[in-house]
Amino acid sequence: MKLKKLRDEINRIDEELLDLLQKRAEISKKVGSLKADTGGEVHVPHREYEIVNRLKKLNHGIYPETAIEKIWTEIFFASRAVQHPIRVAFLGPSGSFGHMASLSFFGPKSVLIPITPQTDIFTEVETERADFGVVAIQNSVFGTVRDVLERFQHTSLNICAEIFQPIRLHLISKSSLTEIKRIYSHSQPFAQCRIWLNKNMKSIEQVEVVSTSDAAKRAADDPNTAAIASKLASEIYDVPVIADSIMDEPNNATRFLVIGNQSIGSTGNDRTSIFFTIRDRVGALYEILGVLKKYDLSLRYIQSLPSRSSPWEYVFFADIEGHLDDDNVHSVLANLDELCRDVKILGSYPRGAK
Repeated sequence: MKLKKLRDEINRIDEELLDLLQKRAEISKKVGSLKADTGGEVHVPHREYEIVNRLKKLNHGIYPETAIEKIWTEIFFASRAVQHPIRVAFLGPSGSFGHMASLSFFGPKSVLIPITPQTDIFTEVETERADFGVVAIQNSVFGTVRDVLERFQHTSLNICAEIFQPIRLHLISKSSLTEIKRIYSHSQPFAQCRIWLNKNMKSIEQVEVVSTSDAAKRAADDPNTAAIASKLASEIYDVPVIADSIMDEPNNATRFLVIGNQSIGSTGNDRTSIFFTIRDRVGALYEILGVLKKYDLSLRYIQSLPSRSSPWEYVFFADIEGHLDDDNVHSVLANLDELCRDVKILGSYPRGAK
């Protein structure tokens, strides 16, 4: 009887939770209508971050903080769906790691738009055919995605968020290992699975295609072929996994950036990305690093690329800790304006969870 009483109490609480979620959804719907009338943004990452942070502080410690974050992430997904489905462009076809990153950040109720090539995602958002885009900028093994980095120089879009997507690469095929004559994949997965491929498939032809999901589509239609792709691609195109987790580095991850037209408020745990062009003089980069040290700001990432405007001139892409609204970030940028030929701010946004 005691167990039944406890179960009845849980059932009652579950019903209360469901009723409260329904009430929350009704309020979210009203918020969505107000945003539509005033032109406000449906997705506001820093607002969601503030809600989860506040709830973690209110938590009495019985419920794990990670569970609170996961539960409210699903609530945010549902709330956005009743307001207005968000249109998100990613590198297609469906089943790519960009697709996985988009699903994890925006949820299954968003309208996901596959785009090829990846640089055209910028155009989709610039022309407002999509509300946001998700682009790969950096892989923990392979390094910077150069064409995306270069495209950032020629857009007015802001970086709104970052997503760290674990990369688990599988060999998928409708044939057995001994029957495979050709393997399809993107250049990066081939590089990330080099050791396994040399050991197990050394004599097999490797064909580079635009994405892992395109590779999966080809493996689904082309007999005696395989693809290096995600588990999601395996499920979407109905091509079985015949070798699991073949990547050389088990902690392989890709950093994706969410691009959009909105500016993101401060959360207290932010990152700011910029481009800057240094003047042609001895010690110019050293001076810039000195400014960061002076204002106690960490430089998390820096990458140089040739300027298209002048030969032998270089542009630097950099990530620094903090938000544009922070005093020390504001001071650093003011100093850079004086030291550099040009400074372009790409946006401040919440730091992604690794």
